Amino acid sequence: MPYSYLQLVERIDVVPYRHETDVFSDFRSRVYRLIAHDGKQPLGYLLPCIVTKLAQHPKIVVVDDFARTVQLHPSLKTEKDRNEALSELASQWRDEKVFETLKGWRNELYTIYDNTKEPYMRLERALCPLLGIVMYGCHINGYVEDEETGEIKLWIPRRSATKPTYPGMLDNMVAGGLGYPHGCFDTCVKECYEEAGLEAEYVKKHLKSVGMISYLYQKSMDFDSEDGLIQPEVEYLYDIKMDKTVIPHPVDNEAEDFQLMSIAEVDQRLRNGEFKPNCAGVIIDFFIRHSIVTPESEPDFLTIVGKLHRLLPFPLR
Repeated sequence: MPYSYLQLVERIDVVPYRHETDVFSDFRSRVYRLIAHDGKQPLGYLLPCIVTKLAQHPKIVVVDDFARTVQLHPSLKTEKDRNEALSELASQWRDEKVFETLKGWRNELYTIYDNTKEPYMRLERALCPLLGIVMYGCHINGYVEDEETGEIKLWIPRRSATKPTYPGMLDNMVAGGLGYPHGCFDTCVKECYEEAGLEAEYVKKHLKSVGMISYLYQKSMDFDSEDGLIQPEVEYLYDIKMDKTVIPHPVDNEAEDFQLMSIAEVDQRLRNGEFKPNCAGVIIDFFIRHSIVTPESEPDFLTIVGKLHRLLPFPLR
């Protein structure tokens, strides 16, 4: 049975909303909230299996099973304190092979923000999903538009079969995490060369910021294993209107190949579930912005747009 666009969006915006009273109450009863050292600021959602391991480190966190909260220890008053404590913990967990997720260790830092938009701490990228904190990325659509007919085609890569996540699935032309100390634009330029062989000067000239999507993802409803990790995500979106003579190609083995697909083919592959879930959301957003999907053509238009722009319940950059 083919997916509808709403079903595709619901594959990434999974966590129930507060107004969905019964299902949200059930969700909240099964997770813990990660709270800042001040005891006030929520930072993320934690699974019980993560909390069990965190509770073994009382100098780093204070666990309240009744309130279902895990507070960073009040003594961790500075960013430096928090960075050092959690870096040491992450390294210990990695060395002891406590969590599968840490096998994806990147030696790359992600920034977590407080409610004043200031950096609250910087953590190893592979640790962030375990703590359920907001992660940021940049996704770039590369497309070709026929000057006479206006027909649009999209450059679509297939993820390498050796990638640890979503191997062999279809993707956006370029995508990458927003690691410290890079900004969005610099990340796009870097990733475009590393993943698609696009020269920096070409990207800088043609790259266009077009918005963002945000959602609360949970791969599985298994609250007892890492498969159920809760991932609030923000993806900054960019388009590059490509010259016909510029052909993206694999450079760093992230992709097997790139295909220039018609809108009809992309639509079919979306509905077949061939795209990495959040990349499907990025393409649906592209379709909306380019009037391929409209209120007239899509009965769930408003719900789709709303779920692609979820207001996350945590501080943002």
